Amino acid sequence: MNKSRTNTSSHPFVNLIFVLAVGIAATGAVKHVLYRNEQIQTVRKIELTEKNISSIMQDEIPGVQAEISRQLVRYDIREKLRKNGSELREYPPGFPEVIRVKPLADPEKFVSP
Repeated sequence: MNKSRTNTSSHPFVNLIFVLAVGIAATGAVKHVLYRNEQIQTVRKIELTEKNISSIMQDEIPGVQAEISRQLVRYDIREKLRKNGSELREYPPGFPEVIRVKPLADPEKFVSP
């Protein structure tokens, strides 16, 4: 009766399956850790990029917009045109020039086929 209790040998196939199961579980755990670390690194890169974008938005873009606004000031443009010798002249606001287009002598000549 006690002989069967002391002799606890199992089949080698069961031991092989157990070792394979432990190996698969360990491989899966390692893969999970690697994928998770990759996700964390990607999230950090995204946060760094967002931080750089917000820094640019706060620092550089307002400066560029101020420069554009400064260059678009009407009186400065007039002064620059005078200095450069441009032929553009200022007209009063209520003085539009009407340009009339002459009809073509032979309109069918310029029609594309």
